[in-house]
Amino acid sequence: MTKNLSRRDFFKTSGIFAAATALAACQPSTEVTEQTFPTLAPVPDSSPAPLPAETLDDEALLRHTLKRISFGVTPAMLAHARSIGLDAYIEEQLSPEKHDNTALEKDVSNFATLSMTPKERFELEKYAQPIVELIGATLLRQWRSESQLYEVMADFWTNHFNIYLAKNPCRVLKADDDRDVIRAHTFGKFAEILSASAHSPAMLTYLDQATSTKRAPNENYARELLELHTLGVDGGYTHEDILELARVLTGWSATGFRDTFREQGQFTFRVRAHDDGQKQVMGMVVPAGERQAGGEMVLEMLASHRMTAQFISTKLARRFVADDPPASLISKLTQVFSDTEGDTKEMLRTLLKSDEFKASAGQKIKRPLEFFISALRVTGAEIKRTPRALTEHLRNMGQVPFSWSPPTGFPDYADWWTTTSGMLNRWNFALLLTGGMVQGVELDLKALTTDAASAQDVVDVLSIRFLGEKLPDNARDILVDYAAA
Repeated sequence: MTKNLSRRDFFKTSGIFAAATALAACQPSTEVTEQTFPTLAPVPDSSPAPLPAETLDDEALLRHTLKRISFGVTPAMLAHARSIGLDAYIEEQLSPEKHDNTALEKDVSNFATLSMTPKERFELEKYAQPIVELIGATLLRQWRSESQLYEVMADFWTNHFNIYLAKNPCRVLKADDDRDVIRAHTFGKFAEILSASAHSPAMLTYLDQATSTKRAPNENYARELLELHTLGVDGGYTHEDILELARVLTGWSATGFRDTFREQGQFTFRVRAHDDGQKQVMGMVVPAGERQAGGEMVLEMLASHRMTAQFISTKLARRFVADDPPASLISKLTQVFSDTEGDTKEMLRTLLKSDEFKASAGQKIKRPLEFFISALRVTGAEIKRTPRALTEHLRNMGQVPFSWSPPTGFPDYADWWTTTSGMLNRWNFALLLTGGMVQGVELDLKALTTDAASAQDVVDVLSIRFLGEKLPDNARDILVDYAAA
């Protein structure tokens, strides 16, 4: 039965829709206690909740998994996963080369600066064009790609090897880093992406390594290489190790934009800037005279270190399972990392099939970027123009891609994102989206509730589409009463 919505009904449905969209960013167990509508759902308790003992049925596990490995579950995606089964779907997602993203990549190619050389970007009259286009391409891929797990992991590594796009000259170098470091090694082995990052002109300039010399060694990159990229803050190294590693890496640099003898914006090893003496990093002696090879030796040691395995495993479990992930899962992933040389695909297979993952429904809150893209995907919204205007909404919520200036990457804890202002900005975006007031975005609201014959139907249809389940009774009753008034 089709229900024709009046203007009054339409705005009521918009309110319900906004509520369901906003609630989709919260843990499914969030309770709504206010007895008026519309109102902002209370901020969930951000202290790590114990993982529930009960297991999900097949349908619930399917929905749970799809939500975690994507930027939003679309009806087509859900139907396809049902048709081939969860295990087959995971394997399909781990093979992005099998997906047809031809139309998407054709649209991405319209961002001309992505295919330019760093020198060409540097000479553009529009200073911000490389920044705007890399952000636009990233949002477009997250929104439309069939390879959703690939995009989720590209975002994971982007934050792990964070580079602040607005720092000069990163604005003209980061597109190459995104292509040749992050996206080229998203599903590869850790040693490969670590090495690629260590040779990235964007990374070397962002962390001041490009100007580090034997007379004035800069510790920034050496410190973050140990603390953020490999071993972790409790990885067992000392300040002396940082100083020694900084010496090892002197001379690792990038060609400048006034260099007329070599291609600009490329990795280079400056022999005369290198400290050629003997060094020792975490017990490993780097003999004198090793030059660039000394740095490669240290990178290999760090990539295979047990503390690196544990650190990467913890971050991966935090991204997919819980802010405070179970030690049992971290131990499993650490062993897989060590056994496979940090093979990302093998770690994901282990994680997604683990009991800890299956028991983690409701343990993660969506960060603003995930909330933003998932709202577009699950509603079937269409972006009708270059998504530059959309970044204003992400800026209000605090997560424009590549805009986190410290090298830590965007936080992956609920505490950071569940402030009153943070949740209010999500609510406001949901209201704007459902009210048709997001510039450049079209949304057919009525199409989502075509078969809804009652207020109860509207609430149930939307909550199942956005949350994968019906709302708790108290929240459902509030929305039904509002819709029926």
